[in-house]
Amino acid sequence: MPHVSGAMAGPPTRLVRELVDGPSIVRSVDWRPTTPSTSTLAVEAAAAGAPEGHLVLADHQSAGRGRLGRAWEAPPGTSLLLSLVLRPAVAPGRLASLPLLVGVCLAEACEALSGDVPPVRLKWPNDLLVAGRKAAGVLAERVAGGAVVLGVGVDVDWRGVPRPPGLATSTSLAEAARGPVDRWALLEAFVGALGPGYGAWQAAPEAFMPAYRARCATLGRRVRVRRLAAPPLGGRAVDLDRDGALMVRTPDGRTEPVAAGDVEHVTGLWPA
Repeated sequence: MPHVSGAMAGPPTRLVRELVDGPSIVRSVDWRPTTPSTSTLAVEAAAAGAPEGHLVLADHQSAGRGRLGRAWEAPPGTSLLLSLVLRPAVAPGRLASLPLLVGVCLAEACEALSGDVPPVRLKWPNDLLVAGRKAAGVLAERVAGGAVVLGVGVDVDWRGVPRPPGLATSTSLAEAARGPVDRWALLEAFVGALGPGYGAWQAAPEAFMPAYRARCATLGRRVRVRRLAAPPLGGRAVDLDRDGALMVRTPDGRTEPVAAGDVEHVTGLWPA
């Protein structure tokens, strides 16, 4: 029997049963109508020894978080909000490419779900762009003991929902497709893509990079990169290394790898 905790007003029982009892990566599901953060719950579960495949879902987060400490805002019923415990069998140095793999799997799921969703592009390292606007993000957090908590937030259907000023340039899948999109069907499609993708990534972490490059909207663009432990960097994004670091060619001709940072796509002449 599936292990499902929390209220059952969320994902259909059929879907939960198929995910947990079937060949998917999911082994248990914790559904919360509301919670401060699915990733906080998943981190706590991982630290307590939860096995790979423990999935936390919520309809609403009061303190959802994105990269670099940003808040993730999503009114109830609008988004797919999940965190998944993984225990990847790869060297720690290869973990940086995991969010990129997840971005590819999520993009494939979005396009497979509805033929009306425009082609999904990826803004390095972990944002999904639909019709040029952000519709989803991926966050990977390392946990003691070798676990990784994978956080995913997808704006599924914001039609008629006022957006906060900070999200004015975002979109949702239903807005881009001009029609309804089922978030539980999206979850099923995403898990279906992630399972084999994650297995292949563990065997050869660099093997999926051509698929990421083909979708990457950052390559070839002029960029500004805000880095955590180094001065900001500006230049042109020219490539990715085998672990997914962004290679930036600066105006003086140097090429610098960026393993982590916040990227802004720049328009106009450089320097702007």
